[in-house]
Amino acid sequence: MMRPAIATSILTLYLAVGLPSLLGQEQAKGQESETRPKLMPEESQPLLYTSANKRDPFKDLMGGAESVEKPSSGQGLQLAIDDLFLIAIVKEKGKLNALVTTGPQGFPHKIQPGDKFTDGYVLSITESSVIFRKISDRGVRLPKPRDVVKEISREER
Repeated sequence: MMRPAIATSILTLYLAVGLPSLLGQEQAKGQESETRPKLMPEESQPLLYTSANKRDPFKDLMGGAESVEKPSSGQGLQLAIDDLFLIAIVKEKGKLNALVTTGPQGFPHKIQPGDKFTDGYVLSITESSVIFRKISDRGVRLPKPRDVVKEISREER
């Protein structure tokens, strides 16, 4: 017997409170659409960029300075000599420099005599080869330094 009484009271409460509020929401929605400003103006205006204390996205982040190819701390490139592939040898301002990479998809690095790597350094560069002096292997110092020669084939010259 309680169940029909509860259902009747819930229905009465819903009709008393819920129905007018639903009608009120519909009226409010209708009023909002009339008074709300349009987001897109009828005449389109050009969009202007103002910095307003923000960084210009088109300005060079390096400030005109050339990019740094090697770390300035003197540690050298964090690459192993055995992982390098010789791409080209370039004569620049009378000096020979070499371009090396770590693989077909690797980023190229310009090296010159004296540049350091994790396991050695560049000893010399000729017109067809680069000679590396390897002083360690996998972090262990070698008892006698070993020279590694990487050459460019005649087809690639």
